[in-house]
Parts: sequence; structure tokens; C-alpha cells
Amino acid sequence: MPLTDMPYFTGEEKNAIVRRVPEIRTRLLNNLADFDRYPDGPILKVGDIYDGIWLEHNQDNYFLAEYDPEAAWRSQDLFLKHQREDGLIPYMFPVRQEDPASLRFGQVQCVWSAVRCALEIARKTGRPEGDLRRIYECGTRYDRWFETCRNTLGTGLAEMFCEYDTGHDNDPRVTDGGIPKKCPGGEAARMPECPVLPILSVDLSAMLYGGRIALAELAGMLGKSGERSAWLEKARNLKEAILKYLYDPEDHFYYDRNKDGFRKYRTEHVTRLFLNRVLTQQEFDDVYDRYFTVPGKGFCAPYPIPSVAVDDPHFDRSCPKNSWGCNTQALTALRAVLWMDHYRRPEDLTCLLARWLRAFLDHPESTFQQELHPFTGAPVGEGVGYAPSLLIYLEAVRCLGW
Repeated sequence: MPLTDMPYFTGEEKNAIVRRVPEIRTRLLNNLADFDRYPDGPILKVGDIYDGIWLEHNQDNYFLAEYDPEAAWRSQDLFLKHQREDGLIPYMFPVRQEDPASLRFGQVQCVWSAVRCALEIARKTGRPEGDLRRIYECGTRYDRWFETCRNTLGTGLAEMFCEYDTGHDNDPRVTDGGIPKKCPGGEAARMPECPVLPILSVDLSAMLYGGRIALAELAGMLGKSGERSAWLEKARNLKEAILKYLYDPEDHFYYDRNKDGFRKYRTEHVTRLFLNRVLTQQEFDDVYDRYFTVPGKGFCAPYPIPSVAVDDPHFDRSCPKNSWGCNTQALTALRAVLWMDHYRRPEDLTCLLARWLRAFLDHPESTFQQELHPFTGAPVGEGVGYAPSLLIYLEAVRCLGW
């Protein structure tokens, strides 16, 4: 079975969708804004209720490169330029900075490897070798920060310290046990005093793995063959640790872990293993076939991909706004474009994107918010012109060949 059925569109509905493409593109580009701390030109902010740019939104600019390559690159340059001396990259920048000396370092909040994203945007926009070197040096320092500050148990895995580390707001996976929203004093290197911490994190470890593979690729491009081999070895060691500590062969699922064992929450964090291409095709199939292809179970909802498996006891059926405890998130859907073809699920990707178009069409009250109700497709919450939702619209029309 596919992830979801292909919805039907009449000829007039197809035409109506295509007619809106120029408007949607304009809405997307209207999200470009000048940032106080970056005088080189406008950058894509997330949307009207998120007045800034987040590191977890780096993939937005991968897609933006089709429409404004210079703005897409500026978003990477901003984070490269403001990396902290110890290697930590800020998790966000507001458009307006009240305190010019302040930057945001209270959590990690990186999902798709920042190194991989910067490399792919550099390729798309034809950046010179000097920028590739900057990405490599930044990524090397970032990796070292994780080894130094988020490996307190010595497993080699990346550890989660707070709710916002993975961007899963209001998800029981990252709140249960009294986990605080941010790290103490706005410092991501400081672990809060909380009995369930530290937590060995599936998705942060996946992001770190993806970064090491990208660093190996960059090292090869820069003629650093010895360093290329070293990064590949580090990536292999990390993959082995993920399988050793975080894979449950009985459930065919990857769970976070702490001193008490697995934290059994089946959430969309597993897709971040796909996004960073940690798994082999067989390992992917074992998870995907069990949790993404059985209607009414796992992540196979009418409007996929819900942020928690619909048959997981932690799924919040009230579907409140800004909840990664239930809702189908535009960020998850947009990231699926980056992994579904790689793992040989092109038909599922087409159906997924078409479902989002169906939701936009069936709910004219939509203002392109950040999330959908996974069973009805209705928009959830407020907000106008959320960048990932606008990008999904454009990607869907392209994917469907309309």
C-alpha cells in the first residue's frame, strides 16, 4: 500500500491550482526581509508569526535557490559568519535584534545537516572554492562542539538536553519527565538538572551523521584525501552506535534512550534518519513498510505525515495548534522531497504532495499555516504565508507536471 491514495482533481481544479502559482511565488518572495545583523541583502524569514530565520529551516533555502539563488546563499552565509568560537552555530536570528550583542545559542534545533544543506546550496548557486572551504571549516568546528558538549556519556551519539533541541514543540517525546524547553542561561552546552537527562537522540545523531558524510565529500573536493577517510570512519562509527543503542529490532524502530532504556515514542523523528540518509535501503524498508504503508496505523494518515504515529498512545487527538504531538507539519512534508526519491518511493512523494494541494483546495480558509489536521486536512493555527507551506505548493505543482 502507498503512504496515501492519490486524490482526484478535475480539469478545472488543476487549472485553478496552476493559475495560483505566480501568486504563491510572489508570496514566498515577499517573505524576504532585511536582517539587522546582516547588511548584505534580504533573507527568507519563516513567515509572519516567525519573524526571523531558524537553523532548522535551512532546507527552505535549498528550494528557494530555484527562485532567488543569492538570497538562498545569504541564509547560509549568515550562519557561517556567526558561528561561535567554540563551534556552536546559532539556532536562529530575528529580523530585528534588540540587543546587538546577543545571539541565540540556547538550543541546537538543527535537523538536516547544516553542512549538507550549505554544500547543496553552494552547488546550486555556483559558489567558489573559498566558500566550500568555509563550509568545511565551519562543519568541522560544529562536529567538534557536539563531541565536546553533547557526548557526556561517551557513546559517540548526540545527546538531547531540552525540548527545543529537535524542534518538536509540545511533543511528549521531548517533554515527558520534566524536560525544560531550553538549556539553562541560554547556553546549549549546559545540561539542565533533570532526572531523565541526558537522552541519546535519534534525530540529532542522524543530523551529525549526515554532516560527517558531507564533510567527507567536501574533503574529497578540496583534495584532503586523508581527512576524507577520517570523516567516513567517524560516520561509520556513529552509524554503529545508532544501531547498537537506538534500534529496537523487535519493533523495527529507532527510539531515543537514557539510563532507563528506550523512550518508546513513535514520532516523525524517525524520518530524520531518512533525511540524513543514515539507513541502507533494506534498513529503510524495514521501518517504512511497517509504519508508513498500513492505512490507519503508524504514519499512514489521510494527510501525511503526522508528527506522532496515529496508533501511538501519545498521539494527541485534540490536535491543538503548534503541536508536534499530532499534527501534520509542513516542515516534515517539505523534507520528504529530500529523501523519498532517494529511498525509491517516488509515487508516495507524488501522492503526499498532491494531498497537500487537495487540502489547500478543499479549505479556502487556509492562509498557508504551518500544519494540517492529519485526518481532515484543515489548516491548524494562525499565521499567513508560512514559507515551507508555500514551497510545498510550488514543489507539488512541479512534481505533478502541471
